[in-house]
Amino acid sequence: MFNTKIYSLLDFKKYIYLILTTNFLSILLLNDTTSFNLGLLSIQSLIYCINTYLFLFFIIFESISAYLDFYGLTFNFLYLVINNFENLNLKFNIFIFLTNLNYFLFLFLNLFFFYNRNKILKILKLIITKKKRIFSITIISLLIVIYLISKINFPNTLENFNNKTLNKIIFTSEGNILRNDNWYNVLINTSNYSHEKKFFSDFNFEKKFENFKDLNNIYIVINESYPNFKNKKIKDELYSVLKSNLKNVDIKEFKKNWSKDYSTTGAEKELFCDEKGTWKEFNNDLNNFLIKNDCWINTFFDRQNIFIHSFNKETFNRSRYYTGDMSFFNEVYFKKDLLELGYSICDKNMYYKGICENELINSFLPKLSKGDNKKLIIFLTVENHIPVKIDNKINLACKNFPLNLNTQFCQLYKNQLKFNFELNNFINQLDDNDLLVFFSDTPPLLSIRDRIHFEDYIDVFFFKKEE
Repeated sequence: MFNTKIYSLLDFKKYIYLILTTNFLSILLLNDTTSFNLGLLSIQSLIYCINTYLFLFFIIFESISAYLDFYGLTFNFLYLVINNFENLNLKFNIFIFLTNLNYFLFLFLNLFFFYNRNKILKILKLIITKKKRIFSITIISLLIVIYLISKINFPNTLENFNNKTLNKIIFTSEGNILRNDNWYNVLINTSNYSHEKKFFSDFNFEKKFENFKDLNNIYIVINESYPNFKNKKIKDELYSVLKSNLKNVDIKEFKKNWSKDYSTTGAEKELFCDEKGTWKEFNNDLNNFLIKNDCWINTFFDRQNIFIHSFNKETFNRSRYYTGDMSFFNEVYFKKDLLELGYSICDKNMYYKGICENELINSFLPKLSKGDNKKLIIFLTVENHIPVKIDNKINLACKNFPLNLNTQFCQLYKNQLKFNFELNNFINQLDDNDLLVFFSDTPPLLSIRDRIHFEDYIDVFFFKKEE
């Protein structure tokens, strides 16, 4: 006979209820994530809906994973956030939260339907058994309310549902029913990224710098979110401004992958020490990290080493880059320091209002280059951090694909053109046997859907001024 104890433990009504509600909310609110590249019904929900605690854990886990999936990041990025939470940009994080409010609403509505399931089931039973017309009206009203909320708070949700989810339903009718949750996809991506490391795995800063250690001044510019468009015409326009009309300058170009684990800080860690050491060591104490891991950049320890960042030193605890006389960096300049030197704040970014970087390239870098000491100068920019401030006059001029798809695309492109022009002028002013290295930290921090228009790698340029 059927074991009623096992049946009661399973609580079949609750199980079906949870599967239906969480998958319905996923279809409605998570349909722009990669989870819906196959079907409609979550494979994992068939398991975690059995148990209350599993359900709660994985619903929270899925909501967090949806945000990571949106930007193509791994779970390791959470470690970066947790360790630097007090130093993160609050306004920018609120922007990220509100941009994808539907992911939070997914969590909220799941918890609401879960904790009120008994009341909801009783109401549904009463309506179904006694008042079928009221049942239909209630369901329709509930759907209308949810859609209205979606349309008010995040306008793309309704359009996404019509254009994407309905297509998924047609796709499902052809036999594609099951899908994996976002947490599962991000977990697999994290594992693959950890094992496969980098697509351009042969890139290594130590090897690339082998022939440049004895040069005079070395400048390294880490460009925030270089908009490396796949569109060849746009890509060529950006690089033409950077590389054209250079006199007696040898140019070498390489490719490397970007850090899906730690974003900008990952780029800095790789610059200092390639793949050696852990991010935890790097985040705690830069000098100990460099010594402990015998980092290649230590070959420049005897130079006058200078770090410049046009934003706050508190961001990701970059104040640790200078801790005393025995620090690797002899001088550091952040937003506050540069303001005291008379440089201005530029209003190009909505949440990262830093020092005007054209002033730093045209005035500050040339001043630092003076003197007899050999110098290593690292300059980390911030102006192209998403979201950049939109100039409507500029965006009206962007009529070509894909610049016309997103106002951020156009503004990033125009901003980068100006930056490349300024950098090109500075490269022409380098002294003989000077070197400038230019690369980005990550692609622009846009959704996977938008980032498909950008290369998923970083170009690294070495500009060496010949005698």
